[in-house]
Amino acid sequence: MAVAVPLSRPISQPAVAWKVIAPLVALHAVLFAIDLTHPERFLRADRAEERIEVIRGLAAAAAKGEALPYLAANGIVGDWLPQGLVYWLGGQYFLIALQVALALLSVIWVRDIGARAGLGERQAWSAAALYALLPHSLVFPHELASEAIFVPLVILAFRASALHSGVAIGLATLVRPLTLLWPLVQAGAPWLSARKRVVFLAAAFAPLLLWMAFVSTQTGEFSIGHSGHDLGTNLQARTQRMAASLPEQERAAVPPRDQKRISIGEYAAFAAAHPVVVGSYSARDMLIVVAKSGIERLTIDQLGLFPQVYAQVDDGSGWRPRLDKLGLLATLKEYVRAEPLLIGSSTAAALLFLFFIGLATVGAVGWLRSLRAVSLDQRVYRLLIAGFVLYVLITAQCVDYPQSRHRAPAEFALCVLAIAGWDALRRRLSEKRHGN
Repeated sequence: MAVAVPLSRPISQPAVAWKVIAPLVALHAVLFAIDLTHPERFLRADRAEERIEVIRGLAAAAAKGEALPYLAANGIVGDWLPQGLVYWLGGQYFLIALQVALALLSVIWVRDIGARAGLGERQAWSAAALYALLPHSLVFPHELASEAIFVPLVILAFRASALHSGVAIGLATLVRPLTLLWPLVQAGAPWLSARKRVVFLAAAFAPLLLWMAFVSTQTGEFSIGHSGHDLGTNLQARTQRMAASLPEQERAAVPPRDQKRISIGEYAAFAAAHPVVVGSYSARDMLIVVAKSGIERLTIDQLGLFPQVYAQVDDGSGWRPRLDKLGLLATLKEYVRAEPLLIGSSTAAALLFLFFIGLATVGAVGWLRSLRAVSLDQRVYRLLIAGFVLYVLITAQCVDYPQSRHRAPAEFALCVLAIAGWDALRRRLSEKRHGN
């Protein structure tokens, strides 16, 4: 985060790192073998087929001399161009290999973050290993998913010094704008001098401002660009989803269905007019983001189990639309009848993940209670790690149909907190056994 942060132990010890990384390399090699035999699964990430079409379209636009207008007309550039360039250079498997390498580096960075937060050597590596084995960490590197580059950039932003941290979070924002406001939070860290704060903020916002300036030259509009998944589009789709539950006479004030996107102000006005509806949907969406483990990324997307369920997701009749239409119990009954093994594995994973979230909560509370017992630098670092989890959960409310993948940027922080929570519980039990 900043070079002034004291490290309690050396970062990334190579010998220890290899003991953790080697089994992960073997595991990803197995998943890579599946990639080779089932190349179509590369496009099972959300919006992957849309992304590959945009990537292929750039080549056609370049051949016509229209590359620059094409770039400006296809949303925020980081969502597809970095992976597109690698895809052109070496193809699908070269891109997967680089994404796996980036994921393995992220594991080492998570260990370093844990060490900086005050975890012991074993605990820091445990947090890194836990992160590496989460479903999203395993699967996203093998898909054309924006998370495959977005999440490592976010982790690097917590690992790097002030200047490099700013560059990393700035590039991450060019992939997915949900981190747009985070630099303002991070810049408040008291370990940053005024000069470093300016450098950090300049580095964090420069990539986005440069991109917006480029879009302005092509479209005349100073914006990050429009797409079918930008903020305004998501807010409009979210509003229409909630408006469908309103009585007919109350729908007149809702933005028209054929309006492509709405502003934050229009969404805020809808929320103010219908707080109960918005609150209930937000609570359910938050529960999904927190409790859903993401195991389906592994069982359905990567391993190809339950193909009928994947077909339903692909044709737009998946579980989220059914949940809105039928309710929770009816949706569960339907899936239990059709795919009992899927419901069983997903339920078991969800319960295990809730236990993980519980440990992270214990870790966060323990850190808050013991802030005075640690140095100022470590205190702020812990607050930023815990605060980023809340930041991600809040920004997920801007997305239509939030999913477990929207939690992925914060999973490294949750792993650090979970190990801190586990260590606190273990020490507490040991003290009770010894009568302390």
